[in-house]
Amino acid sequence: MSGLKVHTAPSVEPTTDAETIAYLRTDTGVDTTLIQNLVIAAREWVEEYLNRTLINTTYQLFLDSVSETDVPLKEGFYTGFFRMPKNNFIELPRPPTSSVTHVKYYADDDSVTTWATSNYYVDNIRQPARIVLRDDGSWPTDIRKANGLEVQYVSGYGTNRSDIPEPIRMAVLQYVAHLYEHRGDTEAKTVEPPAMLKSLLQPYKIDRYGVSMYGRTY
Repeated sequence: MSGLKVHTAPSVEPTTDAETIAYLRTDTGVDTTLIQNLVIAAREWVEEYLNRTLINTTYQLFLDSVSETDVPLKEGFYTGFFRMPKNNFIELPRPPTSSVTHVKYYADDDSVTTWATSNYYVDNIRQPARIVLRDDGSWPTDIRKANGLEVQYVSGYGTNRSDIPEPIRMAVLQYVAHLYEHRGDTEAKTVEPPAMLKSLLQPYKIDRYGVSMYGRTY
């Protein structure tokens, strides 16, 4: 199993108070706290929908083991001799990933060791990014059974709102407007987000199917 934890939250939200209030066509000073909370909720919804991170956020990914990543992965169709490639990498959820701070592993007595960077390289051209084992590298051994491996890394389009693609920012504003319009509603059925919102987000969406290739949920 694995777990993903936010170590350092984003320092800003995708939209400012002023542009959100202008988009909602409401008056300054009216429902300010509510609107700020709706922006946070909208940003988190968009990140969940896209499987991405909008503003730079530091994550900690905890894994129970890495032994599964050395199991050959059979791909495609075969009519004769074939070679099964080794799946020697750890995928980092919530791209785009800009950097890996460290990889640490924990022994059964909870002592911690930093895994040498000479063992791996970071492929952040691919999305989601991954930590790839070098040919002469080796995975940590003798780690504890639960959360034995920790990867700390930074994901997000940048530290500024302007770094986020504009269609995604517009989708955040649209969802804020949707939540604001339907605040307090108690319909029997769920109020779905506007279709236009998903149209704006679809080109950036990374599809996941509930479980990683390691059998670990993110």
